[in-house]
Amino acid sequence: MSPDEARSVFGKDLKIKIRKNGERTFFQNFIKKPAPNSLRGVRALYLRFFDRRLYQIEIFYEPQQDLRTLENIAGALSSQLNFLISDWKIINNRAAINCGEISLAADNILNPRIELTNETIRAIVKESREKDKK
Repeated sequence: MSPDEARSVFGKDLKIKIRKNGERTFFQNFIKKPAPNSLRGVRALYLRFFDRRLYQIEIFYEPQQDLRTLENIAGALSSQLNFLISDWKIINNRAAINCGEISLAADNILNPRIELTNETIRAIVKESREKDKK
């Protein structure tokens, strides 16, 4: 989705401004003041764009009793998204599901965190970063 489409999803709760092409990141934290109702329980949010298209959403949640372990997080996501708990691959305290072009990952290192990524665009971003290093 474009920045305008992302802005319409969140309404007045987030002021997403992405004006240029290339790799851009929108970040918002809710540490000093609480998240709006539409983002209740969220501590921080990253929206990553490439050429004005959203390719990754990363959400850090407030610590919660029902999301204390990685297994709790994977179980909650499985029930919400209709995945089998056995679909998750858990390696090095990180749970992941790859659905072809889209991946979903979760961990609980500092706080519960989920990451939804378009892997095709992530590969393009990675390639672009490597070209910029040269």
